[in-house]
Amino acid sequence: MKILALRLANLASLPGPLELDFTAAPLRDAGLFAITGPTGAGKSTLLDALCLALYGSTPRLRQAPVRDASLPDVEGETLNTADPRTLLRRGTASGHAEVDFLGRDGRRYRARWAVRRAREKASGRLQAAEQSLRDLDDDRLLTTQKREFDRLLPERLGLSFDQFTRAVLLAQSEFAAFLKADDNERSDLLERLTGTAEYSQISIAAYRRAHHAKQAVDALQARLADDLPAEPEARAVLERTAEATQQALTHLQNQAESLQARQRWHDDDDRLQQAHRQGLAQQQSAEAAWQALAQQRADREWRQLIAPRRHALARQAALPGEIATLEATHAETQQALDAAHSEQSNAATTLSQAEQALTDASNARRQADPALSEAREQAQRLATLDKQLADLDTTRQQQQTRADALAEAYRQASQSQQARQRQRDDWQAALKRLVGTHSRLDEARQAAQQAHDNAAQRQLALGELTSRWQEFGRTHLAQHRLAEQIQTHQASRDQLLTDGQAARQRLDQAEGHLASVSALIERSRAVRSDSVARLRENLQQGEPCPVCGGRDHPWRQQPPATPEAAQLAAQEAEEARQLSDARQARDTAQQQCDSLLGEYRAVEAALAQGLKEQDETDRRLASARSALEEHPLYAELAAVSEAERDAWLHAQRDTSETRRQRERQILDQLAHAEAELAPLEEALTQGKLTLTRLEAEKASADKQLADVTQQLPPLREQRESLAQELAERLGDHPTPDAWQQQLDARQESARQARDQALAKQHSAEQTRQRLDQQVTYAAEQLDRLRQEQASLNQELDTWRSAHPKLDDATLTRLLAQHDDDARAEEQRIGAADQARQHAAATLAERRLALLDHRHGQNLIDDETEDEGESALLTTATEAEIQRRRKALDDTQATLEPRLNAAQQERDDALHALRDDDRRRERQQAGQRELDAARAEYRRWGQISELIGSADGKLFRRIAQAYNLEQLLEHANLHLNGLSRRYRLVRGGSPLGLLVEDHDMADERRSVHSLSGGETFLVSLALALGLASMASGELVIESLFIDEGFGSLDPQSLALAMEALDGLQALGRRVGVISHVQEMHERIPVQIQVEPLGNGTSRARLVNT
Repeated sequence: MKILALRLANLASLPGPLELDFTAAPLRDAGLFAITGPTGAGKSTLLDALCLALYGSTPRLRQAPVRDASLPDVEGETLNTADPRTLLRRGTASGHAEVDFLGRDGRRYRARWAVRRAREKASGRLQAAEQSLRDLDDDRLLTTQKREFDRLLPERLGLSFDQFTRAVLLAQSEFAAFLKADDNERSDLLERLTGTAEYSQISIAAYRRAHHAKQAVDALQARLADDLPAEPEARAVLERTAEATQQALTHLQNQAESLQARQRWHDDDDRLQQAHRQGLAQQQSAEAAWQALAQQRADREWRQLIAPRRHALARQAALPGEIATLEATHAETQQALDAAHSEQSNAATTLSQAEQALTDASNARRQADPALSEAREQAQRLATLDKQLADLDTTRQQQQTRADALAEAYRQASQSQQARQRQRDDWQAALKRLVGTHSRLDEARQAAQQAHDNAAQRQLALGELTSRWQEFGRTHLAQHRLAEQIQTHQASRDQLLTDGQAARQRLDQAEGHLASVSALIERSRAVRSDSVARLRENLQQGEPCPVCGGRDHPWRQQPPATPEAAQLAAQEAEEARQLSDARQARDTAQQQCDSLLGEYRAVEAALAQGLKEQDETDRRLASARSALEEHPLYAELAAVSEAERDAWLHAQRDTSETRRQRERQILDQLAHAEAELAPLEEALTQGKLTLTRLEAEKASADKQLADVTQQLPPLREQRESLAQELAERLGDHPTPDAWQQQLDARQESARQARDQALAKQHSAEQTRQRLDQQVTYAAEQLDRLRQEQASLNQELDTWRSAHPKLDDATLTRLLAQHDDDARAEEQRIGAADQARQHAAATLAERRLALLDHRHGQNLIDDETEDEGESALLTTATEAEIQRRRKALDDTQATLEPRLNAAQQERDDALHALRDDDRRRERQQAGQRELDAARAEYRRWGQISELIGSADGKLFRRIAQAYNLEQLLEHANLHLNGLSRRYRLVRGGSPLGLLVEDHDMADERRSVHSLSGGETFLVSLALALGLASMASGELVIESLFIDEGFGSLDPQSLALAMEALDGLQALGRRVGVISHVQEMHERIPVQIQVEPLGNGTSRARLVNT
């Protein structure tokens, strides 16, 4: 993976547009470049733009709160602080970030993130961010959809967001804190750096699962204890009570059922009697409705008589109106015919006048044709002259513009030529100053190179001398510290010998006491069984007991049921206590002896190791002193006092470095001057040629301008003369086309008038013929209707005389009645007849049902039995039924409270029994749940015991120990490439770190003993190791390091620069973000971010 280009506009403090092309010089040739600028200028915004274009977010935004934190925007809108759109500059309508990169498949891609406001105005509402991915090799747009972009980009780039922030944006500063942290802090940092927080979550989850499982067991046990079923005896009582209450309830329910049967008979009688009354009322109502339709029944008979003649009667009534209407229509049609004759005569006159007007217009059109042709020809010549004039004027303006442009180009070229001459003179003067007393440039360059090499060699020798002197100092200091440790161990050993002897004496005393107590107890137990009763008989009030020593003897007056057992238990308890105390004292003394013995052995081992290390340290000190004295510059160092040697070495190295840099600067200036002079000489030669060419082109342009200017006046005079002749010929007409249009319009208007008159005459003729036909048809229709009227009058008069009772009013009313009304009346008569018959049948049916219901109930006595069925419907029978009903109600009222009480007693007994059943079922189910909960608790308890903790620390430290092992494996590979002296190893604690120094016989040192430069070196190796873990086998060719250099001293900074040079030597392009001035001076290619004020900065690429 390799970053090829970065572009941005209107992000944070950078308005842009800004483009950083890593495929073009100087970034293409720079393996190491710096992003510089003061704090807050916007250096990190470049990395934000890189992440925005690729992932639509930044590491800083991912850490912002996503809730309860917002920023105000335009029109009262707010934005969440984690929203990447907050990076859009205030007061701008749009912004974007764009990255070109080389993917894992070797193809070039372009990722783009853009945001804009509505209507492209700074006051518009922010729209949703847009992301797109393009294949640059095929110039093919892959996607513009966010979800598809999020899927495609990691596939093409080879890294997810988290992997990118670890593999490309190196967390060197976080690893500096990682080195100094304790195990807990280191596990937290390692978890965050590697993105493996799931192990803490698993640890917390295991702990919570075990805790919840324990709570579930406790809750089930408490629930079962509060819900115990009845004992067997109580259960038997419940069952007997339930059986007795059920028998009593059944007896009362049988009585109630008998009463309910009698109650149902009375309810049925009431229902049947009510139905009988309703049937009687319905029969009377249907009969009254039938009688009310007497008139309608009479009309039905007349309608049946009139039906055969109904059509003839209706036709006789309608004919007078039809005849009157037709007579009026005939008169109106005759009047219209007379008007049509007059209209036809007028149309003929109008047609004659229109044909004459058309003839006149056509003659005028033919007479104007010759003049029109001449006018048209003159207008064509005039248009040609106008075009020639316009073309010449355009050519003159173009020639004038070209002449002016050539003059301006000549002026600018002259100024550029003069500037280049001044630059050449300046560089020649600078080169002369650099050459100085040397006769030739080559001699000056060789002298500067020789001085530079001498200074560099002395710098290396001083560095080696410093290393040997420091090694000698460290070894000497180690020897002194080791002697102090040996002395301390010897003193500790002597003290432990004294303490051990005292502890041994205490152990012997405790063992003797334990033996005496044990023997005494054994003798007491041997005689106890025979003397307990005798001792109790001899107890005296207020005197001490010979066994326990107490003066209160409760068992003497009221001895227990088994006094020997109770007193024996008290005696054995006291003996057990004494024996336990003796054993505890013996065990304590034994533990003290064991502890002191362990400490003594540890001190002995440490003392032996110290003596061994002292011999090794003496050997190393002699070797270091020999190496120091053999160094070529030791004589100079020996001339300086030991207290001032460190300062002398530092000053000598600074002096050598200053001399080397000065000579390096001279060499660079010589090369730069030579590189600048060659193109300047070439540019001066080209400038002379350009001035000559521009001068010749300007002279040619001035001549062409003069020629065009001379052609314009005669052409304008010719045009004015021709325009005057054309105007005289046209007269009031503006153009020949307008003249011809007027003549054509007059002719066309006359033709349209002639056509309209002809059409009007034709229409009048058609109207007259149509009205003639209508008058004839109306007369024929009148004769036919009059004949039909006479025939119908004769036929109907004969029929009326045969039915004299049918008067005119009835006939008129029935004829006027609508067919729907007649049918509705027929339906009402039929429905009334049907209802009358149905009511009679229903009444008979209900009477029979009531009689059948009352038979066999002893409602009538022997005297009224002869009256037949009618006796069952009398008032006396009704009274007897009511009396029986009242007696039944009284009996039911008495039985109901008894039945309710029995029901309640039975329900209470069953409820108690069923409640006990449910308790038993719940106990069984709860016991199964408890067994399952206990099994679950055992399972999670075992897991929690291994990895669970409330804060996730236990499993996190186990998992991060593995991650640390992997990290160190990758980091040591990079550390070996940066410096072969050091190697990182684990030690001291589960997550402890040590540094193995190969230059000091693989001595393992604490990471806290590292200098600033060494700390940076190790931190950078760890950051690169993390990047390798994150990227897997993907080759990362672009790296960015943000911060971490401000706290380095000059010597540490030099070591850091050597490490960065080692990185670029491995083929990686490294970008360093820092505001440290010393780094700016050592890195020539820089992206300088300069604040301009008002929250605006400018970024520019420089090569110093």
